[in-house]
Amino acid sequence: MLQTKAQLKEFLKAEEAIYGKKWYYFLPIYLTEQQILYKHMVRLRKAEYAFNNRRHTRYWHLMKLLRIQTKYGINIPMNVVDLGFEIVHLGSVIINANARVGKYCKVHPGVCIGANHDKAPILGSHVYIGPGAKLFGDIVLADDIQVGANSVVNMSCDIKGAVLAGVPARVVRQSN
Repeated sequence: MLQTKAQLKEFLKAEEAIYGKKWYYFLPIYLTEQQILYKHMVRLRKAEYAFNNRRHTRYWHLMKLLRIQTKYGINIPMNVVDLGFEIVHLGSVIINANARVGKYCKVHPGVCIGANHDKAPILGSHVYIGPGAKLFGDIVLADDIQVGANSVVNMSCDIKGAVLAGVPARVVRQSN
């Protein structure tokens, strides 16, 4: 949860390093995919900061966040993703409000991280989720796990550095 202005700056700096330079207001029709994704992350972080500190601009920031999320099919609630979260391409990304995503996770389009009876996944740091993968239920994934494309993960994996693939997902490779 973003509580201080220093944390907000740290998060924005990490996301700027991932997505590249800032967007330009005078050329809105020439925005690149990475600039749109960076713009989304800026809106998300500013809304988190405003709501966590009960600032008077919190609903304005929420409105700007919901506008960009609706336009591009992204549904990421506030205070769910940690530092350095990366969406690789524009497309549908849905994350449940009860889920927790660790630091420097990379997600492709078509990913759904959903709940099963209000119990949602908890992902470790440096998790890679391939295109179209679905994660749901009361599961915990360790650090450095890779989830293959179109996999369905419904069981926990505590093996650090494992590769999960298939329907239902199973460990296909372990790395040190």
